[in-house]
Amino acid sequence: MHMVTDYFSQSEWKVIDEILGPNPRHLFELYALKQRYYYQKPTEDKACTFDDIVDAYIAYLQITVVNPALDRALEILQKFANDVYKGKVSKDKLRFGAPWRHPPKIDDPKLHMEWAKLQLMDFVQSLANTEFGVNYRTDYSEEIFDDPSTAALLQVGLLYTQRDPPFLRPISKGIQRCLVRWLVQQQMQLNFRDLIHFVWHRIIRGRYYRHLMVQVGYK
Repeated sequence: MHMVTDYFSQSEWKVIDEILGPNPRHLFELYALKQRYYYQKPTEDKACTFDDIVDAYIAYLQITVVNPALDRALEILQKFANDVYKGKVSKDKLRFGAPWRHPPKIDDPKLHMEWAKLQLMDFVQSLANTEFGVNYRTDYSEEIFDDPSTAALLQVGLLYTQRDPPFLRPISKGIQRCLVRWLVQQQMQLNFRDLIHFVWHRIIRGRYYRHLMVQVGYK
């Protein structure tokens, strides 16, 4: 990280730190994209700015990394719903009041996938409400790890945990932005019936992890 200034100007680094965060993979790929853009002849309309390059990189990250990972997470949640239907999930993981306690009670892959998408949207919304900073030991229960959506996003590599301090977060600000973009896109694609169902789920069964928010001042 100490060599960042060899590849990006101070103003560019401020943009990177705010939008993507100091993730080595992001820095490497963004620099490669920057070189590609700068070696190409600018169009007659206008030259490409660094902000344009960052926007293009986020779109690339969304399409090639985050969306495929979320598709895999949905498959994991779909399997969880199927396992619940078949009685393979212990009752301890389906405690009273858990948002994931009531998957479809019929063997229908389509309904299980719809349930999985509802769960993942609810989970991402709950993380957004905590500003994507969760201290999973705030209440000494580590309840968030019982959530199948947590397990799915950890498994596909979009979230990470650390022990000291005990935080659960997206692996970078760039991934965080892509998660929000995915959520907004999914909400825009809902028909009226599904939108009402989502709102009802958020109010009645939705996740609320705000009590686990990272305290102000932590990095």
